[in-house]
Amino acid sequence: MKLDPHIHSCYSGDARSSPKDIVKKAKSIGLDMIAISDHDSVKGSRIAIELSQNMDDFLVIPSIEISSNKGHIIGFGVSKAIPKDFSPEETVEMIHDEGGIAIIPHPFSFYRNGLLSNKTSIFFDDKKIIDKLIVFDEIPKKSSIEGIEVLNARHVFGYSNFKAKKLSEKYDLAKIGASDSHFLESIGNCYTEFSSLDSNPTVDDVIEAIKSKKTIAKGKRTSNYLIAKEVFNKKIRRIY
Repeated sequence: MKLDPHIHSCYSGDARSSPKDIVKKAKSIGLDMIAISDHDSVKGSRIAIELSQNMDDFLVIPSIEISSNKGHIIGFGVSKAIPKDFSPEETVEMIHDEGGIAIIPHPFSFYRNGLLSNKTSIFFDDKKIIDKLIVFDEIPKKSSIEGIEVLNARHVFGYSNFKAKKLSEKYDLAKIGASDSHFLESIGNCYTEFSSLDSNPTVDDVIEAIKSKKTIAKGKRTSNYLIAKEVFNKKIRRIY
């Protein structure tokens, strides 16, 4: 079973794909599940869920990418908007209160508001880890974070993915692959595979599989050409 858990729709403000087109594209390339994780909004996620209600063998999972005051955190399985600009500790707590799980997207990515990117040393559950470049004291405890993107298709430099994989292995976090797609052509470039899920899983089944670390991150990086084209359309042509 293949899931792309981090796709942006036109409701993110920095993407232009409609939920309908995202669902159509995801099905056409053989994905079994997706989550639209828009910035601080669940509008696109709700529309995609409604569109998929009568679809066989395809699941849309509620999700949101929340802007904490130290960086982005995905509330996977969350169907309600969670306010931004709270601390990571508070954000994670709100995610859990809504029945979701917390996933760190694009970690170590300073140019994309990723967690673990602006401090001088790393702490995780009050223990110093990895190198002495970043502080992780903004995350409460190891048990509060269920997963981390170890393959993010939009990381221009592979070093961020490499560091995220090392972190996941040392602290036994679920390894997540995600396209972080902002345009249709990049959907599914990276994805999370589940070997333990039967056909037609529920949202709870997927969440439990992630909690149990039964995930495999797979895929490829989105081409720099497509990313540059997207930036040109957004920043220069200002078409969205």
